[in-house]
Amino acid sequence: MTPIIQKSLTLIKPNMTISLGGGSNVAKLASALAVKPELNLTICTPSELTKNYCNSLGIPVTNSDEVKHINLAFDGCDSLDTNLNALKSNGGIHLFEKINAELADDYIILAPLERVTKSLNPQIPLTLEVVDVTKAVVLRLLKHLNLKSNIRLAKDIAGYARTPSGNLLIDCYAHDWNNISQINSVVSQQNGVIATSFFENLITLGLTFDETGKVHEFRKED
Repeated sequence: MTPIIQKSLTLIKPNMTISLGGGSNVAKLASALAVKPELNLTICTPSELTKNYCNSLGIPVTNSDEVKHINLAFDGCDSLDTNLNALKSNGGIHLFEKINAELADDYIILAPLERVTKSLNPQIPLTLEVVDVTKAVVLRLLKHLNLKSNIRLAKDIAGYARTPSGNLLIDCYAHDWNNISQINSVVSQQNGVIATSFFENLITLGLTFDETGKVHEFRKED
């Protein structure tokens, strides 16, 4: 068991409600919890992949819409800054991840230390979930904001990628993300934009690990 999973387990107490997001580290945490039924946890997840993995481990998963409060939510990210803001773009399920994050007392990111930088990594896009019929007006706004953008294509079939709600994903790129908070505020107000992959003021703890496996903690108050 890796040190970051061991650290995560110390935060989990019996009878808690736990949300497991996406990513390989969350999957490792799920594997560790599968052999601890005595904790009597209620497990939910915003990720269909994580739900299927939990089911394969014999972990019962409660539908998120039946959960009113979450003690701890664990998740991965693509980029994390030192102020504990994150981009969670690759999975394309940020709407549901944000819902669980907002329900949680603590929202905890598990990630390699190399993903933590002073400013968010500009190689990671700001991803928007967008209603199909509004894509043209959203793309015009993004061009006006000097963002490079493209509608994400599906990997397995010809056509656009779709979210679980059937919406499009638009990936946006800038030279840097120094003003991502302002950009996110503008695009979030555009009709047709359902959610964005920028997580601001939601993460309470970053648990990261270096190449030796040593755990490094980043807290909101630091």
